[in-house]
Amino acid sequence: MHHSRNASDISDLNETISEPESVISFNEDVHLVMQNAAISTATYVEQARLIIEQLATNQNRWITTPPSVHDVDASRILDAMLRNARGTGGESSERYTACAICACQKIHEQVNLARTWFMYLLWPFTAGAHQSSDLVSGQFTLTIGDTYGSLAGTERGSKFRTDVNRRDGYKCVVSGIWDGEHRPAGADQGWVTLQATHILKWAVGVFTMDRTYTAAATWNIIRHYSGLSEETIQNMEWLVDDPSNGMMLEWNIHDNFDKLKVYLEQTERENEYVVKEVGDRPWMHPRELLGKTITFRNHDAPTEDLPLPNPHLIALHAGISQILYMSGASEVFAQILDKYDGAAGGNVGNLKCNGDPVHQLSSMMSVLSICASLIA
Repeated sequence: MHHSRNASDISDLNETISEPESVISFNEDVHLVMQNAAISTATYVEQARLIIEQLATNQNRWITTPPSVHDVDASRILDAMLRNARGTGGESSERYTACAICACQKIHEQVNLARTWFMYLLWPFTAGAHQSSDLVSGQFTLTIGDTYGSLAGTERGSKFRTDVNRRDGYKCVVSGIWDGEHRPAGADQGWVTLQATHILKWAVGVFTMDRTYTAAATWNIIRHYSGLSEETIQNMEWLVDDPSNGMMLEWNIHDNFDKLKVYLEQTERENEYVVKEVGDRPWMHPRELLGKTITFRNHDAPTEDLPLPNPHLIALHAGISQILYMSGASEVFAQILDKYDGAAGGNVGNLKCNGDPVHQLSSMMSVLSICASLIA
């Protein structure tokens, strides 16, 4: 949906994106504000909700996109981030999100914050959900589980699958179906080749401390928004292939989990989760698996002490899944990918941005805008 406004009122995704340094500096300023113990988290949340309510009625809340792509409602981005903050990273996440919103008193600042989260957080997760043949450009965005470009990568992927499969008892953790080659002789049950599924994909961005790279800004936001420890984030380049970042799933569940349509919601019990899906259509099949409670345990114990899935990674995946749906961002990203694929002659993989998903999105938007202007 596009909205007619004066040129001075437009907040466009094709504008110069916030530099990684400025994104990180803003988060550091917000972190300092968070330390003020005199103001409760509930107070910040209440103020943030008022800001969002006011923004939702302002005609300049839209982040415009090229023709044929829905505009982005900044108020929905902020609202979805705030609503899912506590479930994703606890009170600290909720406090960070509310403080960040409260720090933006002017409309254009609020819209810019929404744009930053849209591009630096939500888009890298979406880009990571696509196979390397679709979006990967260079070693930085290789999707773990896809074909690696090196022998080392292949070996790491093979060990990851072996360890996760052993820990999960050679079964899909949701459906319970056997991995084909490991099904016991005479077992009265069907089998498939299971997928070793990564909870957090390398395609989200290789961790870096260099503030000039967009991946540094993405991880800086993740650090504040998730319950992940500083140590975990620092070691993520290696932990991405650790069993704590994986589970065995049959293909259709794996595909929808990867695409952030199916997620796991933790119960009050340790390592126990309920299978959920986002609400725009039925994603989980067969349907009786929706709402199923599953419990992770190490089936290979005591032979080997293989770690169970990290609950903070599962919570982050669940949070991003819900934010993408609630904010409408998933629909916008789908339109951008579809329209760009058409503009690129059916080969979205032609886009090369040196593995930088933020610049990748910016380039896609620019191409769509140029195509629209030529048609007009």
